[in-house]
Amino acid sequence: MSAFPESVRSCIDEAIARAPRWLGHTLDSARATLQHEADGGSGSDARDLALAAAQLAQARTPWCAAAGGALKKAIAGNAQREAPVLRVNPSSLTLSLVDDGQVAESIDSSRLAMDIDGAVEKALAEFDKYMSAALGLESIQPEVNPLRPAVIARTIRSVMNESNPEPGRPALWMRHMARPLATELEALYETCTQMLSRAGVRPAGYRISGPAPMAGGQRRPTAPAPLQNQPHPAPGVVPLRDAAPDPRAGRSVTSGWVELASQRIGPQVLRDFLAGAAPAQAPLAPAYYQQVDRELAELEARWDEAPPDPGIAKAYEHIAAVDRPVREVGTDSPLSREAWGQFAAPRQRSLVRTRLRKQAREVGQVVGLDLVHQLLDQVAQDPRLLAPVRESLVALEPSLARLALHSPRFFAAQENAARKLLEAVAQRSFKYNDEFATEFREFFDGITRSFNSLNALDALEDAAPFEQVHAQFTQAWAQQDAQDEQHRREVMEAVQFAEERQTEANRVAWELGQRTDLEGAPAVVQDFLFGPWALVIAHARLRTNGLDMDPGGFIRVIADLLWSVKRETTLREPARAFQVIPRVLPTLRAGLDLLGHPPAETQHFFNALERLHRPVLKLRAKHRQASLHAELAAAPLDEDLQPAPARKPQPREDLWMDDGELRACGFEDTLPSDFALLEAEPQLAPSVAQRPSSPVIPARTLAGVQATVAQADAIIDELKPGGWADLFSKQRWRRAQLTWASSNGTLFMFVSHGGRPHSMTRRSLQRLVMNRLLRPVASHDVVQRALESLVQPRTEALAA
Repeated sequence: MSAFPESVRSCIDEAIARAPRWLGHTLDSARATLQHEADGGSGSDARDLALAAAQLAQARTPWCAAAGGALKKAIAGNAQREAPVLRVNPSSLTLSLVDDGQVAESIDSSRLAMDIDGAVEKALAEFDKYMSAALGLESIQPEVNPLRPAVIARTIRSVMNESNPEPGRPALWMRHMARPLATELEALYETCTQMLSRAGVRPAGYRISGPAPMAGGQRRPTAPAPLQNQPHPAPGVVPLRDAAPDPRAGRSVTSGWVELASQRIGPQVLRDFLAGAAPAQAPLAPAYYQQVDRELAELEARWDEAPPDPGIAKAYEHIAAVDRPVREVGTDSPLSREAWGQFAAPRQRSLVRTRLRKQAREVGQVVGLDLVHQLLDQVAQDPRLLAPVRESLVALEPSLARLALHSPRFFAAQENAARKLLEAVAQRSFKYNDEFATEFREFFDGITRSFNSLNALDALEDAAPFEQVHAQFTQAWAQQDAQDEQHRREVMEAVQFAEERQTEANRVAWELGQRTDLEGAPAVVQDFLFGPWALVIAHARLRTNGLDMDPGGFIRVIADLLWSVKRETTLREPARAFQVIPRVLPTLRAGLDLLGHPPAETQHFFNALERLHRPVLKLRAKHRQASLHAELAAAPLDEDLQPAPARKPQPREDLWMDDGELRACGFEDTLPSDFALLEAEPQLAPSVAQRPSSPVIPARTLAGVQATVAQADAIIDELKPGGWADLFSKQRWRRAQLTWASSNGTLFMFVSHGGRPHSMTRRSLQRLVMNRLLRPVASHDVVQRALESLVQPRTEALAA
């Protein structure tokens, strides 16, 4: 039994664990029925029934104790079991039985299996789909289900053998056990189906068989006739095949046409159909329509399903959008009646689909209808889409099915208007990550109105209505995006200017690093030149388009600045100092004002400059010589004002912007101070640490582990313009799109709803990713992915 897949073993374990209980209930019910019949009868028959009831009561305890082990043994030995052998006596041409005891036992269990089969048909058919898929089969094969009624019946018969019953007694017992046992097995099958579904098993489907034989055909009536006038399939293409008959005792052999009418079509058939290899023009047989009529009558006799409770979704509204559980949606899900009217009920959608199947005249139409149903069910499970969006695509099934009746393969054409409409709605919905947000409700209301108008069309002979709706959406979305696009371009130009300015500033700083008069200048002065002042020079050059290499005299003032900060030089030439220093300070202030550099960010430099200039400015002319010697003999300079060797600038990866630029471009949203300081980080500018910080956001981890730098870099390298991400900004999770990244991968700009920009350096992006404050969202094609999943063959090998 260990050879079975894990999901199948779970079902078997469940059945074995339940065996004593369901057998006990079955025996109690059968005994009660036998006793009731005995009480109402008379003579030897009544006495025989009463004795059978008493024997059941006496055997109940040992049989229940042996039930689990017997079922386990029956499942394990099922593959090696041989059926009774029938031989023909050549002389008399009559059938003789070999091993009469085995044959009698087989007949008893087969009759019980037949009785159970009919009572649990619906639950068993659904269970067969899931069990075949769990076993790795592409199509439904009920005969391999290890828990089929035939195995259960043989188990019960083998348990009865332990008490050596008199001939005929097991048949009597099992005849009275059929109905209560069916009730118990129906509950078991429903439980196991749910277990497989929760384990992620997708139900398998029957293969499509060929059309029914024509009048006068030579083949047996129950076998589909071969498809006529069809070319041989290309190598590697699997043609539509006859459905394998169900060999289970007592279970009717279902024709391929009935399967085509009522069962899920397998991936191989869908793959051939989409590729044009399947014989789509083959006619349908009467058996197909008879089955459709039965299904239609059953649907018409039912009531609509109750709509879902809106409070279930509302219960998660207080949870962050990215942390809410994904709400399950499928083609069998009841939808909001307020939004979707009558088609909110799965029954109403099934009625449309079944009536269209009745109108079908060719195999391809039936496959096309089933493809629409399966594809929408696949799309409805895409966790990237918000639940209301997935529900809207499910609600559109009636109109898509009507189109499929006339254009069965429309989903195979990427340019088909209906397919483009579904993809456009899905892609547009990636702008939103919160179904309760006002902006999403505005988007969704438009989808609801348009989809309801399509469903109101009784007939669709082509995709023109879908094309019209798609054009309306495209125009409305373009108008909504126009203003955001203009703002985005302005922001992007500002970011690109800042990037160009920083690049030029790095080059200027490298040139300043080659100056010979840097030697002896305090480190604080050299840092100022390589940082803010290089930005001033770069900004001024870019503003003049490079026509003036020294606009404002910002390069010339450097020589005076470096001379004025060397104490011994200025004290020896105080007259020159009195001329130079008054020129330096206004020029420095003017340059920083032109750049928009906040005064607070350079206050430390100007304080140091004032302390450096103070000694020479205190000298009085008549005491200059004495004052010079006294000053030189005074205490040494503060440590931060000491002469320093010439330094070399380091290129800055961070981008400097003033407060207005930071706000306009969205850098302010992603500064390190906006979330917990988890590690030391170089600042964008000295003033960043002095700016008031937002409330600290705790670091987010995955399974208790923070992402590494290498993992964050790998995620960042996968980001492409046009991709989406959930970004935590201003105490809210926002869905943002990457609209621009610098060529060297050091700057990124995302835009969220309303054209709100979120710009950041690579280091800031890295930190956000590491702490799960930015989470990329896969945004590849929705419809194409669903199609590929549908036609993907199952590769799991049969393990039993």
